[in-house]
Amino acid sequence: MSRSRPSITLCTTTGLFLTLALAGCGPFGATNSASAPTTPVPTASTVRVPPAADIAPPYKGLPVRTVTKKGVPGDPVNVAFEGSRDTILSDFHKIGWVEADPLSPRNDVRLAEDTIARRLYPAAPVSSLYLLGRKQDVAVEQELGSTARRNHARLWDTGRSDPTSHLELWIGDASRDIGIEILRSPKRRLPIGTTHHIDPNVDAERDLIQSSLRAKGVVATVVMEPGMGRTTNARNGGGDPFHTDGQVALIVLNKK
Repeated sequence: MSRSRPSITLCTTTGLFLTLALAGCGPFGATNSASAPTTPVPTASTVRVPPAADIAPPYKGLPVRTVTKKGVPGDPVNVAFEGSRDTILSDFHKIGWVEADPLSPRNDVRLAEDTIARRLYPAAPVSSLYLLGRKQDVAVEQELGSTARRNHARLWDTGRSDPTSHLELWIGDASRDIGIEILRSPKRRLPIGTTHHIDPNVDAERDLIQSSLRAKGVVATVVMEPGMGRTTNARNGGGDPFHTDGQVALIVLNKK
């Protein structure tokens, strides 16, 4: 960015479904979060939130909320990165995350079957959301002991770059899945896919990502940019409730 940055210490598918009663996999809705343990996340002691007139180019004017394929408002944009695709994937790998497999009938069925059999699938596909007229360019995740629970983020290349550092600018949404449902064919009742439900506290996932990356020494700085704005009772495209302070953590990665 052209201005200085402060240091910071610091899923829907139609069809019949069967709710899967797995350990740590609760029913859809806010009641999930009460029973699902949350990873403690360090709290930022100093964060400068720039006023609207001081939003750094090239961040200014970017969308602040994802949509579904049908245009229904989805998860909020709450993370952004400056860095190349390879750098982003490499740095996420350092904190135990992997790139998600692409959505496909084969991978969707595998996820459903692995869920029923209680097998792990660390690179399970992530459902598509849309920004900038297309689905995510890359998705990353960290499985948390079962296919029902995972940290995950979708990321889009904005086609913009920092005029000073020349680093590429990416934006995305990050949340934690806390439950899963098996989608079955109406007649034969065979598993055909899945849908996940998220923890309502999407800010916790945003903060977990930035604190984990900082702990690995791969972050140059973090700036909190304006996002969709504070909301206490929103719902995403799958109907999951969420709340947020409405800010986006713009994470500038060290050059490789």
